[in-house]
Amino acid sequence: MHNFYIKNTKTDFETLPILGNEKHQKNCDYGSTKTEKPTKDDSDCFKYPIAVIFVLASKFFEAFAANGVRTVLALFLHDSIQLSEDASSVVLHLFNFFSQFCPIFGAVLADSYLGNAKTLFIFYIPYAIGYVGLVLTTVPYLEEIISTTTLVYVSLLLISIGNGNLRACITSLGGHQFILPEQKPELDQYFSHYYFVYTLGILLSKVFPPEVRSVTTCFQEDVCYTAVFGLLCIVFFASWFIFLLGLCFYKSETPQHNNVLCQVIACVWHALWNKVKGKSSSNEWLDSAVGKYSDVFVNDVRSFLRVTVLFIPLPIYWSLLAQQDSSWTFQATQMNTTIAGYYIQPDQIKAIGPLLLLLLIPLFEKVINPFCHQCQISPLHSVSLGGFSAAFSFACAGILQILIEKSDYTLSVIWQFPQFLFLQLGEVLLSIPGLQFAFTQAPSSMKSVLTAAWFCNNAFGNLIVVIMKEVKPVHDQSTEFFMYSILMLLGIVIFSFLAHWYEQRWETRSSEGIIASEEQTIEKFVYVEELGLGNLEGNSLESLNSNCSKC
Repeated sequence: MHNFYIKNTKTDFETLPILGNEKHQKNCDYGSTKTEKPTKDDSDCFKYPIAVIFVLASKFFEAFAANGVRTVLALFLHDSIQLSEDASSVVLHLFNFFSQFCPIFGAVLADSYLGNAKTLFIFYIPYAIGYVGLVLTTVPYLEEIISTTTLVYVSLLLISIGNGNLRACITSLGGHQFILPEQKPELDQYFSHYYFVYTLGILLSKVFPPEVRSVTTCFQEDVCYTAVFGLLCIVFFASWFIFLLGLCFYKSETPQHNNVLCQVIACVWHALWNKVKGKSSSNEWLDSAVGKYSDVFVNDVRSFLRVTVLFIPLPIYWSLLAQQDSSWTFQATQMNTTIAGYYIQPDQIKAIGPLLLLLLIPLFEKVINPFCHQCQISPLHSVSLGGFSAAFSFACAGILQILIEKSDYTLSVIWQFPQFLFLQLGEVLLSIPGLQFAFTQAPSSMKSVLTAAWFCNNAFGNLIVVIMKEVKPVHDQSTEFFMYSILMLLGIVIFSFLAHWYEQRWETRSSEGIIASEEQTIEKFVYVEELGLGNLEGNSLESLNSNCSKC
């Protein structure tokens, strides 16, 4: 990243790597292969790219559709498909797992082989089939032709694959349209615009789908999931249509055909194989990869592995965060959801999560973060504090569940507010500093891989919930909440122990301004994606960090 800032102060006018390796193109010809340097007469060319408008509009509708499915999925599976609460939660978290693990493959395809636009074009197709299939699952007359449960599972799998691979590429596609350094202000505007449309899509998806379900009837049912999924399907096709309209405006891309993630995996495998076969006499097992790989690359992989060890206890945190869509929603169904005379659907309550996060983000930026710097509280200490806050949130949920089970009257859903507050406070204390730490500790060649490893924690967190639901170590909901709280405490204690012995590897920076610029870029993307309640889109950061290392 340091080299990136140095290069862009030179007169060669190289572009930001994530946005493409093309040099500035004259006469605003985005499809041209010319590499002439811009002149003052070209100033009119450096306006906000029209292609970005299509990217932002497409992202808004896609975010609404995908998160709308997550909003209603647990209750749909329970009420319409007649799955138990545990089975509904398992399906939801498996859906989230694939959505959050697939971006790795989308990023590899886009960066190394196809480019962002072509990758998006391909994965929009199974994505669309999934939405159509989900609508058909709500039509009772089709039960004689195909099993509804089978159709639901296949449709959700297609949606998760499409959603995961789209989130890997769509942010980078928008960023690719800018020419730097001339369009640096416009690029900053793009980040803010992306933040706004994604947040708006998330918030609306928490409110409107449950409302549509409650005010419509169909097939002699009091609630109409056909209307809900029909709405989400229409919204998705609007996203697809807008993306297709933008195809003639998107800049051409040249894939690198060189993926760092694949190289890291190959290096580790080669070293392990040589060590097992006894082909290396070195005490350091990774040194057996030297020869096929350079000393520098092997040392970078070693640094990468040292940092990833710190990540081992953290998936438990993401398992807590993901349960807002499952166990906390089912808890809300047992409570009085009428507030100030207005009835709120149980799955609308979780809209309080992104709303609280919107309030906590400026608090973190203006108060918490400066306070941590002043008191010399490291990002690792902040991660620990965030973990304790998340653990306390599930302790609150457990206490509330006991009150629900023992009370003679229905408690107000307002009592869920403390657990949402502490969970979102944990979010800003853990996710943002944690991602910053992962970035700053990564060797230049490993930034993309380390960022990807950080985001994979989210997927594995959902897998933990699936395993717990299947194993069933406890049998009542309140005890389960306390169990997760204890697991979070144990995990964060282990993390704190690992962090204490970790020898920090801070890269040399030429000035504080460079560090601040990096952290602001990271924070902005984290803020955007954390509003998705744990569904982070890591590719934009991965691509940014990976390509910056090549400058």
